[in-house]
Amino acid sequence: MDTPTTPPVEIVFWSRAGATRDAGSLAQAQAETLAFEPEGRFYAARLQVPAAGTLVLELSSPRPLRLWLDGAPVLDEGLFWRCYERHLRAAVVAPCLAGPVAMLVEVGPRSSWPASIDRDCPSRRRAHVRAALQQRLPDRLGMTACLVPGVQAPATSLRFLPTQFRRDDITWQHVLAQPFAGLAADPPSLDHASPLDRPEPVLLLTSSVLPGAAREGTTAEERQRGWRRFFVPVGHFADDPEPLRRPGDPETRVEPSVEPARLLSLRVEGPGGAVEVPMPGYESLGRQAPVRQFRSLPRPQFEATWAQLPEPVLPPRLAWTQRLYHYTWDMLHRLVREPRPESGLPGLYVATALKNFAWHQFVWDSSFTAMCTAYAWRAFPVHASLDLLLSRQFDGGYIHREHDIRDGLPAAYEPDFSPNPPILSVAEWAIACLTGDRLRLARVYPPLTDLHRWLRANRQLPDGTYWTTGLANGLDNSPSLGEGYPCLTAQMAHDAEVLGRMARALGRPAEAEAWEAERAAIAQALNAHLWSPAQSIYATSLAEGGHNPNKVVTAFWPLWAGVVPADRVEALARHLQDPHSFWRHHPIPSLAADSPHFRPAGDYWLGSTWAPTNFAAIKGFARAGRWDLARLTAERHLYCMYEVLRDTGSIWENYSSEKSERGSWSGPDYCWSSLGPVALLLEVVLGLEPDALHNTLRWNLPEETVVGVRRLPLGPATVSVEARRRAEGGYDVEVNSDRALRLEIQRQGEWRAYDCPCGATRFALGT
Repeated sequence: MDTPTTPPVEIVFWSRAGATRDAGSLAQAQAETLAFEPEGRFYAARLQVPAAGTLVLELSSPRPLRLWLDGAPVLDEGLFWRCYERHLRAAVVAPCLAGPVAMLVEVGPRSSWPASIDRDCPSRRRAHVRAALQQRLPDRLGMTACLVPGVQAPATSLRFLPTQFRRDDITWQHVLAQPFAGLAADPPSLDHASPLDRPEPVLLLTSSVLPGAAREGTTAEERQRGWRRFFVPVGHFADDPEPLRRPGDPETRVEPSVEPARLLSLRVEGPGGAVEVPMPGYESLGRQAPVRQFRSLPRPQFEATWAQLPEPVLPPRLAWTQRLYHYTWDMLHRLVREPRPESGLPGLYVATALKNFAWHQFVWDSSFTAMCTAYAWRAFPVHASLDLLLSRQFDGGYIHREHDIRDGLPAAYEPDFSPNPPILSVAEWAIACLTGDRLRLARVYPPLTDLHRWLRANRQLPDGTYWTTGLANGLDNSPSLGEGYPCLTAQMAHDAEVLGRMARALGRPAEAEAWEAERAAIAQALNAHLWSPAQSIYATSLAEGGHNPNKVVTAFWPLWAGVVPADRVEALARHLQDPHSFWRHHPIPSLAADSPHFRPAGDYWLGSTWAPTNFAAIKGFARAGRWDLARLTAERHLYCMYEVLRDTGSIWENYSSEKSERGSWSGPDYCWSSLGPVALLLEVVLGLEPDALHNTLRWNLPEETVVGVRRLPLGPATVSVEARRRAEGGYDVEVNSDRALRLEIQRQGEWRAYDCPCGATRFALGT
C-alpha cells in the first residue's frame, strides 16, 4: 500500500437501527468497526477525506453488504447461505475530492443453516459450533480506509473469492470487479452520441506474485450485469504457500473454511493512475491430488463403451436384468459432465443426478458410482469423479462431503465438519482390482492416508469408536443419533484394511502391518461398545449409556468391513429376514418397519430403500459366507428396481420399501443406483471377484443352469468364463482369455484353482 503523505481518513459511524434507507435517528458508533444490531439494517458514516485522490476501503462482513458513497452505489455483495466462508472480503477503490464523504451501509441477515438441520440432524457438537462461529465471526463490519493522494484510479469494487484453479503450474484466484461511476467524475462528454458508444473503462489488475496483468474471464452474462471477473496469480511451482495444517493434527477451525494463506498486494490500474490493494491469497486445495490442473478428455460415447462392457451370462429366469443393465450404463453416460476449467476441478466427472443436486458432488455418491463404472475402465473415465474429490482435499487431509461444481468449494448445509463415509479407498481398490494399475495406487495412497488420519484425529471417541452426524454419514433425517456410530466405526476399520492392502501392493509391509493392527483395534472397539445385547444388533451408543433403540440399515455395515463374529452374523441375518423389520416388499428399508419413526412412504431415510446401504449389507453377507441370503436379497432388490423402471422409465435415488415404486422423496436417474444393476449383478448374483493385481479371477459359482460373463476386462486380459450345468450333475466350464490367468472357483464351500493359458480352456467341475 502506498504511504499517504496527508493525514489519515477520519471515519465516524452512526447506527440506524430498524431504519429505512432515508430515515431514522442516528447514534454515533465506534470508528473503524461497526457492531451490527439484531434488528439493524441501515447504518451511516462520515468519512473526512484530507485531499483529492483515490479512497481505498477494505471491508469484511459476516453479512451481505451494500454500500453507497455520497449517494452513489459502490458495492452490492450477497453472501449465499451455503457459502462456507460465512463472510465476505471486499474492497472499494473510489476516486474522490477533498472533504466529507457520506457513506451508507445496508446489511442483510447473517448466514445460517435451515431450521430442519437442528430438528432432524442434531449433532453432539452443535452448541459448541454455534458458539465458536459467533466468536470467530463477530457480528460487525470491519473496515479500514486510506487515501492515495493525487491519483485517479479506476472506480471499482472488488470481491476476493477463495475460488482457485491451476494452469501452467500457476495458481490463479478469482476476483470479481464491479466498476461504478467515480465520485469525482469528469464533466459530461461531447464525444459520444449514445452511452452505448462510450468505451469500457480500462481496468488492469496485477498481483505481487508474478509480473503481468491478471487474465480476464468475464462471461457474457456477467458483463451484461456490470461485473468483470479476473484471474489473479497467487502462487506458482516455486512459490506456493506452506501447508496450513498437518495430517493427523486436531482441527483448529470451526468449519472447513478456505483460509487465507498469506496477504498479497493487488495493483488496480487505469488511465488516471494506480493504487495497491491488500488481497488475501487463499490456501490451495488438493495439494497431493493425482490431477490438479484441468485436462479436457473426450466424453465417452455409450455405443462405443457398450461394445467393450462385460456381458453377463445369466439363466432365462433372470433375463429381465438385461434391460436394467443396459439402461443403467446409458444413464451413466448421460450423467458425464465437464466443468469450467476455471472452477478448479480437474475435468470430466459423473454428475450426481440428471435433476436433483445438479450442481453438487458428494463423496460417497461418487465413490459408489466409481465402483460400477470401474467395469468400463477401458472406455470410460473411471477415475474422473475420484480425481475431482481428491482435488478438493484441504491441508491436513479433510475432504468435505459435498462440493459445488461451479466453483469447486465446499457446500455448507450443516455447521461443523461433515465428512462422508471414507470409502474413496474402497472405490480406488475396486478399480485397481480390474485395472491392475499400481501406479494409480501409489498416487492416491498419500491423500487417502491423510484423510484417514484426519478422521482418526477428529472423529474418534475415547472408547475407540467414531462419531458422526446424520448429514455427514449420509443418512440425513434418520433417527440414528447418539455418540459412537456403527457405520463410521466399521467404515474406518474397512478403510484401514484397504489402505493396508494398498501398502502391501506397493511393497510397504511395515505400513501394511500397522494398518492391520489399527483395523483390529477398531473392530474390537466396535464389538465391545456398539453391539446392543438387548436387540442383538449394532446400534449407536448413547451418552447416558445403552444404545439407540431404532434399528437402522447401517447396523449391517460392519459385515462389509469383515469385523462381525460368526454368532452375530446369524443374529443380523435374522433381523434381515424378519418381515416386520427389514424384509419388506423391497428390502432393506433404511429404518426398520417396527420403528415408531418408520414412514411407509419412505420420506427419505425414514423408511425408503437405498442402493448404497443395500449394497453394503448385501456385500457384507456375502463376505460373511451367507451367499444364499446375499443373492436372495440382491435379486429381490434388482427385481423391484426393474419393475419401477418398467413403470416409470427411470431408476431412482431411493425406493419405497412397501411396494415397487419410487421413494416419496426421490429424484430420477441417480448415479449411485447403478450399484444394483452393475456391481451387485456381477459381484453377487454372478459371484465374480476380479483381482487384476494378482492376475486372478475368483468365482463364487451360483447354482444355475448357465452362468458367467463375457468380455471382463481383467488388467491387460479380456476374459470370458461360462459354466453350464450337466444333466448328470456338475458343470462344464469354458474359459477364453487373450492372456494367461488364474481362475479360482468356489462351489459348495470348496475352492479349486485352475491355471488357464492364453486361448480356450475347458474342464469339468464335479458334483
